[in-house]
Amino acid sequence: MLPFSAIHPHQAATHRAPGPQSSGCELIAFDAEKLNLFAARVRYCEPHWHPAPELVTVLSGAFCVVADQQEFRLSGGDMLYINAGVVHTLSARQPESSLMTVQFSPALFDALHPAPGIRYWRKAAGAAAGDPVARHLLALLASVIQGDAPFLRIAETYMLLDALVRAGEPLACEPATSREAGRIKQAITFINQHFDSPLTLQDVADHTGMSYAWFSRQFKRFSRRNFKDYLTLLRLNKARTLLRDTTIPITGIAMMSGFPQHKLLIAAFNKYHGMTPTLYRKQILSPPGVQGQEGDCVCLPLTQALYRQLARALGEVA
Repeated sequence: MLPFSAIHPHQAATHRAPGPQSSGCELIAFDAEKLNLFAARVRYCEPHWHPAPELVTVLSGAFCVVADQQEFRLSGGDMLYINAGVVHTLSARQPESSLMTVQFSPALFDALHPAPGIRYWRKAAGAAAGDPVARHLLALLASVIQGDAPFLRIAETYMLLDALVRAGEPLACEPATSREAGRIKQAITFINQHFDSPLTLQDVADHTGMSYAWFSRQFKRFSRRNFKDYLTLLRLNKARTLLRDTTIPITGIAMMSGFPQHKLLIAAFNKYHGMTPTLYRKQILSPPGVQGQEGDCVCLPLTQALYRQLARALGEVA
């Protein structure tokens, strides 16, 4: 799937540059309040990065998040802060897993007050009641749901950031790691721009000036997927979009998505969706009220019910 912002339906709060999968860098637009807060049921989010730091909180189920080459296993009530510019990916470890994400606009920060560069991973198990980060996250969600005045929401946003800085550990960035991340970002951008054409791991390694073996190892360290699987998922994402157009035959969709043969598209659908492309098309075009196939991400409304779910997950219910 695309990163969350590419499928988030609210306003034009977040979006990608034109064209599917054009870059691994997520282009995020913020409203005047300099904040994006949304909840979703998620199955998979491809490797990407963006200039906005974000706080991920698990509402239900369990996830595996890979950020800055580290793997984090999160369950209900766990929170993870992802620093700006860090390559990260996410996959659910249980069906119907859901989370809430807060993205902080770079406009919230300046030279004297930079974006927090911290390590913060809060496990719900054993967390004390009244945890400041949890408390301010709930206050921010309540402010958004209630439609509080913009200055109140900005105040809650800064209170949450202050709590994160106090709870987190300062991040010491190693130059070698930064160089590696930069080269992987370059590789991901190249793959995302050329996935619907013939593309090999050697092509990407040559483009970024890496050896075949080094790139193969580093790509898996950052994404926890090998190059072949990542390429297949990108092609499947485009194929799923094209399947909504009934004028395009399956063979044409295979070619347009980068699969050299339509039988490879069928094999990929059977592996990742447990059905053929034809059956998938029938399900997504089913009339209203008929159960269809969900995508990798389904956004959830920000309601009082969601607030109560978050409070329970964080252990902040009286």
